[in-house]
Amino acid sequence: MNPEFARNLWLELTPRRVVLMLAILGLIFAASAIGGGGAEPAETATWIYYLIVVVWGARSAALSVVGEIRERTWDGQRLSALGAATMVWGKLFGATIYNWLGGLICLGPMLVNLVAKDGIATAGIEICFYIGLGVIAQSAALLASLIAINRRSRHTQLGIALYQSFGIAAAVAAYLVWNVADPQTLLRGHLVVVDVIAWWGVSLDAKLFLLLSLIVFAAWLLVGCVRTMRVELKQPNGPFVWLGFLAFMGIYVAGFDAWLSPDLKGWDAVSLRLLLAGTTFVALTYVMVLLEPKDRVLYRWMGEQALGGRIGRALGAFQCWMMSYVAAALVTAALCFSLTHDAHAAAGQALALATLGFLTRDTAIFVLMQTLPGRRRGDWRAIAILFALYLLIPAIVSGMSGQGAMVLFYPQAQTPSWLGAGAAWVEGLLVAVLATTRLALSGSAGRRVAV
Repeated sequence: MNPEFARNLWLELTPRRVVLMLAILGLIFAASAIGGGGAEPAETATWIYYLIVVVWGARSAALSVVGEIRERTWDGQRLSALGAATMVWGKLFGATIYNWLGGLICLGPMLVNLVAKDGIATAGIEICFYIGLGVIAQSAALLASLIAINRRSRHTQLGIALYQSFGIAAAVAAYLVWNVADPQTLLRGHLVVVDVIAWWGVSLDAKLFLLLSLIVFAAWLLVGCVRTMRVELKQPNGPFVWLGFLAFMGIYVAGFDAWLSPDLKGWDAVSLRLLLAGTTFVALTYVMVLLEPKDRVLYRWMGEQALGGRIGRALGAFQCWMMSYVAAALVTAALCFSLTHDAHAAAGQALALATLGFLTRDTAIFVLMQTLPGRRRGDWRAIAILFALYLLIPAIVSGMSGQGAMVLFYPQAQTPSWLGAGAAWVEGLLVAVLATTRLALSGSAGRRVAV
């Protein structure tokens, strides 16, 4: 058995805690069944499941490593022979085993009620959904805490609550998507229930498709936890897992072209799918450039390797945001080529190129801010600059000269023009050159001091 998991079993499932959980849940279900409060035991069990597995479970997962750091026992565990996957499995499912005990008890009345109403097959799908929801909440909370650990953040109570909130937010997002295929949502005020989902031109059963999607995304979250744990354990991560994730996300999101706005119906299927994939890669680039540490030493080393002709070594050290940016650039180029035969080709191409130009500017701002003194605050400086560029300055300029100048600040979907694309790339290249120059100068200064 996983030694870390076994250790947590001994710590979490003490006889007193097990008896307490059984007694409290038994009393709650008894009160719900015979107390006349109007709530059925199955409905009560569902709400308790959310509280124990999703809300409380996300906090337990967030504390699984952070708690060890606060108790000064983490350094000893890092030096053990346990691998990253073993550590993640032991921490994630060991630290939350008490939550899963309560959750499995709640699943009993929920399963009985579902079988009675919808049959065994539907009940099995629903129970798998509830279990997947708990795994997503807990793994997202653990991933958030591991990212913060890698960034050497302080683990205050507010920080722990933030890690927990990431897990809860992931569960809420999965819940809302799942309810799109739930007929009961009509009773809760929703207007649309989807029985069939069109994906890559194929009509699929909505619940089965969403359940498989839930399982796959839960698996990717677990992979993300393992990769982040490898960084904490000072083990190298190769580029292939992230490249696989990019390929999966591009293919997955591109399949929903039938759901796009009717305004784009003039585009062919290939262009629509490239648009969805490119938008996904742009979003992932922003997320990863914010989350990943911007290491000046690494960037200078990559530059030296590239200049020395060792391109493979430089490419192998690419961070996730860099690979996402390259993927966004390649898809943008493919989209521009695909739109050459479209009636609105110029407008679409200009908008796509402007988006890539502003993405270049924004990522370069994050790198540039890391070259300034006070590196620990570099990301906050970059966020403040982007807030000014996208909100404050455009509001002032639009009040003075109208909306025509907005192409200088962000892509304009209503009136795209080659002027906007040109302005975006001028800004992007200027900031990129400035960031590269500062990296090179800081490296030269460091070598002179060493000499």
